[in-house]
Amino acid sequence: MKMCLGAQLYTVRDYMKNEADYRMMMKKIAEIGYKTVQMSGYNTAEITPAIIKEVTEENNLKVVLTHTAWDRIKNETEQVIEEHNLFGCDAIGIGGYHGDRSYDGFMRFCEDAAPVIEKIKAAGKVFLYHNHRFEFEKFVSESTGKVANALEIVMANTDPDGCKLTFDAYWAVAAGADAADFIRKNGKRIFCTHFKDMAVKNDQIVMTELLTGTMNYDAIMAACADAGIRDLFVEQDQVFMDAIESMKISHDNMKARYDLD
Repeated sequence: MKMCLGAQLYTVRDYMKNEADYRMMMKKIAEIGYKTVQMSGYNTAEITPAIIKEVTEENNLKVVLTHTAWDRIKNETEQVIEEHNLFGCDAIGIGGYHGDRSYDGFMRFCEDAAPVIEKIKAAGKVFLYHNHRFEFEKFVSESTGKVANALEIVMANTDPDGCKLTFDAYWAVAAGADAADFIRKNGKRIFCTHFKDMAVKNDQIVMTELLTGTMNYDAIMAACADAGIRDLFVEQDQVFMDAIESMKISHDNMKARYDLD
């Protein structure tokens, strides 16, 4: 199985504020060489599911997953599923957790998510949880005294077939974790990855284009291959150059070093 490098569109969110810009952006993404995309950070009022279907098909792009607001996923589950059906996407994800950051808070999230995950799974789709750095903080349960980080809590208390991870390697490393080791140990729960690199500029840790920083992507890529993770996405939350050029640099660097679709 060949791994595929896709474009997480949150990176180019400033270019997706209206339909015309979105059409232009998808053309540019395809011209770089990307074949898959994640829908995120776009103007949902103008860029409707029907437009997503039309434009991605025009540019031979496949929508693999989305970031969708948790309130919509929870309260408008059937509608969200139908929207994803329209543009051919089987993974419905959240961009981040915005609730109570405590052991019991994450447990309540898992309880709230259970019936939603069940509906999504019944529709032949999967729910995705995307991590940042705080998910690696250890929390103590007020009721049982158990200690675990948020990802451990989420993985232990959700359906392993219905809930997977969008694993962000950068945020794992930023938290002091070994991203490759995490992938090796938890590969069955990882649906896809988010990749960006880490660099030091002016004594500050910043995001940078792939293979221009300090992260050990040889080890990370080997772990992904061993785990059978197919979909890898370039997502650079902060870009210090033209965002399209940034996406091209990361794409070209990765394609030059690794055998990727």
